[in-house]
Amino acid sequence: MSQTMLTIALPLALAWMMYCVGLTLTLADFKRVATFPKKILAGLIAQLIGLPLLAYALIHLLALPEPIAVGLWLLALAPGGASSNAITHLSGGDTALSISMTAISSLIIPISLPLMLPLVLSDAQLVIPVKMAILQLTAVTFVPVMIGMIMKQYIKAPWFSSFISFAGRSSLWALFFTVTITLAANTKVFNQLFSVGSIAAIVLCLSGMILGVIVAKALRGDKRLVKTLAIEVGIQNAGTAIFVAVVQLQRPELALTPLLYGVLMNIPALVIIHRSKRQAAILPKS
Repeated sequence: MSQTMLTIALPLALAWMMYCVGLTLTLADFKRVATFPKKILAGLIAQLIGLPLLAYALIHLLALPEPIAVGLWLLALAPGGASSNAITHLSGGDTALSISMTAISSLIIPISLPLMLPLVLSDAQLVIPVKMAILQLTAVTFVPVMIGMIMKQYIKAPWFSSFISFAGRSSLWALFFTVTITLAANTKVFNQLFSVGSIAAIVLCLSGMILGVIVAKALRGDKRLVKTLAIEVGIQNAGTAIFVAVVQLQRPELALTPLLYGVLMNIPALVIIHRSKRQAAILPKS
């Protein structure tokens, strides 16, 4: 039963989360790249290159055991997701920029993740051939995003707006579901590595956010850009990392760091949202 949940329900949950991302995107989000190419390019470099470099450094500095190290690496290679878009919106960031970065990273990750995974897990190519990994990731990430975009483009019925709103809320529950079923299959190892995994997960999240802030400052961006890049670089799609660990690599213990991250990333995210709401409440009075 648990194996069925991991190999069938988990990919479906990830596909649903990516479908929900697609429901927030339009072709205009891709065309918007031409409007602020420097911001998107800088953000993507920080997310797709800078974050993996931070993870690689943490793996060696903290001398992480293999399950935690590989899980951290999977997180660093994962794309952004619907959660980063929602957090950006709630914190008063540049939602359009966040969505554009999510859209582009979702197209790149199915190729970049399998190619970069062997840098930490040397036998990854033996476990999952690169071509097969790309096809699987495309099926559960790229295809659902495209379906969501097409449906949003062509379905104009009044009920569909309510459906999109429901889907956005449900994507967070889908992430919770992936964390829960993975944890249920790995309780013993999870208890042994909880402390190390927690430290690795929260440090990666915070260091990614700091990197996003540094990049935004280098671009001389305003507070909206600072918040947006901090969130987009620091908040990754834990569901993708869990999927690769459990379904593609068939090593559930490698999902421990991603599932810890899926919980702990909400702490700095809630702090950012709270501070933004508080500032928004004070500004009108000044």
